[in-house]
Amino acid sequence: MTLRAAKYLTPFLICTALGACAGLDTVLPDINAPDLAAETQRQETDALRQIESNTGVLLNVGWPVLTANADLCPKVRASIGVKTHTLKSYPKRLRSAAERVLGADDTARVFQIADNSPAAVAGFKRGDVILNDKGEPADLGGDAWDSVLADNIVTIQRGNEKHTLSVEPVTACDYNLKLSSSAAINAYADGRNITVTAAMIDFTQSDDELALVVGHELGHNTMGHIRKIIGNYIVSFGGTRYTRPFESEADYVGLYYLVRAGYSPDTVEAFWQRLATVSPKGINRAKTHPTFPDRYLRIRASRDEIQAKQKTGVPLVPNFKPRSDAS
Repeated sequence: MTLRAAKYLTPFLICTALGACAGLDTVLPDINAPDLAAETQRQETDALRQIESNTGVLLNVGWPVLTANADLCPKVRASIGVKTHTLKSYPKRLRSAAERVLGADDTARVFQIADNSPAAVAGFKRGDVILNDKGEPADLGGDAWDSVLADNIVTIQRGNEKHTLSVEPVTACDYNLKLSSSAAINAYADGRNITVTAAMIDFTQSDDELALVVGHELGHNTMGHIRKIIGNYIVSFGGTRYTRPFESEADYVGLYYLVRAGYSPDTVEAFWQRLATVSPKGINRAKTHPTFPDRYLRIRASRDEIQAKQKTGVPLVPNFKPRSDAS
């Protein structure tokens, strides 16, 4: 017997052993197949349009953060400010709808273009296929464009025609911006990506607040926190308190990243106060993260530090420890 068969057979055997599974006490109204198909298609369309919108919002807010802080990132790449997609970008059960609604297929196509980015200036359009030097669809490797940029000329397939576009790439932090459709208000970094959930995008009330989230996760990546957290977790036999300082550091450097990208830090306090109301356990409980009041006060102090530097003309760079003292 396969594991799949056992999965479905076990409940049946339990019901049989008990005599019979419980049934309904009411008569449910009937629905017809055409109505079900139509409603399914409508909900799929709404879901995909929301993914489309959220992807654009995340790119427009996050791309300036990645480019403005390239000189502080250990990993950089050439970037023109686009996000591509294929059918594999979507859950399996939504792929046929993604093809119908968003024009996705097996070829990487331009999906979103950041405002005022090199791609926007060069005239890239939604649906363009980027070609490599062999005239074939390029394997872009996430958001990396180094492999297809030659003398700042990119060849694209647009419909049945090929075009060459002149584009001036800029240097960006080498971390992909990813959208998760999760309903949890969350964002996370893994050393290679910055992932923000749909619920977090919905929770933020301005580009400044979303930039705060992106900057925080960028801080995790640039400061090597993932490696350090794993190491501390192993050495401490699962001690979560050793992760808290890294959250505070990501808050600190992330606020610098936000301001350096041209966003305002004025709403950071409101953001953390509002987050505390939807997750009140974090007010008094510190496990993997510091308490919300702790983060609130430290972020406010960080903002004061940044604003003092702006007034005196001091470069907006976090106060790093001397290398011999850093751990």
